[in-house]
Formats: sequence, structure tokens, C-alpha cells
Amino acid sequence: MTMAKLCNCDARCPPDCCAVSNARHGPRLSFASALEAFRAQGKLGLFHGPRFQSSYFDWGTGPRTIIFGHGLSDRSTSFLPLASLLRDRFRCIGWDLPGSTSPAKEPLPWIRHKHLAEQLLALSDHLAIERPVVLGASFGSTVALRALAMAPRRFAGGILQGGFAHRPLSTTQRNLVRLVRFFKQATMNQLPRYQDFLARANGKEFEGHDPERWEHLVACAGPTPVRTVCHQALLLDKTDLRPILPLIKLPMLLVCGTNDRVVNQDCSNALLEGLPMARRVTLGECGHVPCYTDVEALAALIVEFMDHLQES
Repeated sequence: MTMAKLCNCDARCPPDCCAVSNARHGPRLSFASALEAFRAQGKLGLFHGPRFQSSYFDWGTGPRTIIFGHGLSDRSTSFLPLASLLRDRFRCIGWDLPGSTSPAKEPLPWIRHKHLAEQLLALSDHLAIERPVVLGASFGSTVALRALAMAPRRFAGGILQGGFAHRPLSTTQRNLVRLVRFFKQATMNQLPRYQDFLARANGKEFEGHDPERWEHLVACAGPTPVRTVCHQALLLDKTDLRPILPLIKLPMLLVCGTNDRVVNQDCSNALLEGLPMARRVTLGECGHVPCYTDVEALAALIVEFMDHLQES
């Protein structure tokens, strides 16, 4: 007798009806195969926007488009495994925040948070995308929120993974960022004990997975310039989007992890209270980076959300 698959999220799904549980019990994605498929089928581009340039990937077919925005000390390639699971149904666009590639030549001190949202809107125009869904992970969620508030009619909805509208740094973090931005080391992986830092924040959730998932995280996050991460962190410290949340009258999916040690539940509670049409799904035994550790479940939730949008 086959055991019923129980719910692995907080939606109290009936047995065998939980998208997260079904995905976790299904085939596991080979990251190596996903990256090889992108090299054969995907496209890389460079967009010269209003104030800076953005590299991006374009992969997949379908009448609907998802734009992926990455978090602090990460890059768009973090979403390639996820896009490999979605490319047969959706066009997947992943874009890089300014300065994500070393050496960071962009005029970072003059780039404000609103400029990032303006770049996202300009990229959407450049690629002639009509009413996409925008997915923002961690710091990328704030860029997505601002763009959605600036031009809500240009989007069909939004997905925020590990998202927040307000998350100021602690005094210790703020002082550390202000100091580290002057370090001579060019990239994050050149900082002392960088992988130990990554492991403290995210490592436990990688246990039991193929090592290639951890290797992909290190490959995406490590080469980010230190000065870029520090600039993004200081932008985060000054950003409070809670007053504009009521302007976003669009379907929104909030994806959280029970073991997220980077963004706590208070942040998602504020989003849930402020966004008029938000729904939250919390992944059991998941941390802050499901696009690496729980990509199958994240893809299943995205498909479910996109299908619901089409029906509504």
C-alpha cells in the first residue's frame, strides 16, 4: 500500500493534494543538466537602461512571462534551475542588479532604490513583455514591490520569496557594512571565511541534497563584488515600503520558509497585512533559499499561482 503524501506547507492540504509535498516526492532536478540545457537553449542579453546596464537571461516559451529578481549577494543565474522547470510553460526572464558582475563599474553611490524599479520597468519595455508576473527574492522582493506600486497595471501579479517591505540593519550590521565596503578584496568569496558565513545562514537546509546545489549557491553568490553587496545592504537599511503596499491591488503570493534565519515571520506578516490581495504559503523545513534547496516545490507553487491567475 502506498502511503498518502501529507501536507508539507501551512495550507493544511488534504492528503496527496499538497503541491509542495507532491513536488518533494517527485523526481529531483539535476542542476548540472539544467545548466547544460540553458547553455544549449537559453539566451543571454545586455540591456542599457536609463542609468545603468543589466545583464539578463531569456529562456522558455509560452504566452505568459515571469521576471525573476535576485537577492543581495546573488545573481540572476541562481534562477536557472528554477527556470528549467518552468520553461516549457512560461517565458522566464532573470535580470541582474547593477554591479553584480566584477569589476563593478556602475556608479553605485548614485543609484537609489527607486532607480532599480525603474530599470525593471524599462527592461520589461525593452523586451516587449505584456503584463508579466514579477518574482522577487529577498532584497529583490523590495524592487518588485516598488515596481508593482509604481505601475500596477503593467503587471499581472507578483511572487515574493523570503520577502519584506522593511528590514533595517542592526547597528552592528550597519557599522560592519560601512567598514567592509572599503576592503581591498574584490568579491565576496575573497572575504575571510566566506563559505562559513554562507553555511551559518543557509547550510543546514542543504544537508541531504546533492552537493551541486550548494556549489551552485557558492558559484552565484561568491563572485559578487563586495562594494555592490554593501551598497545594496545600505539601500535596504533606508527602505520602508510599508506605506505603498495598499497601492498594489494585484494577486500576490508570499513564499516563506519555516527555517528562514535571514527574514523572520514578522516581515511576511507585514506584507500579508499591507497587501490587499496577498496569500502566504510557508514551506516546511525550508530556509531562505528554496531556489537552491527546494526548487521543485517552489516551481510547483509558481505553476499553481500562475494557473490561478489565468482562471481568475
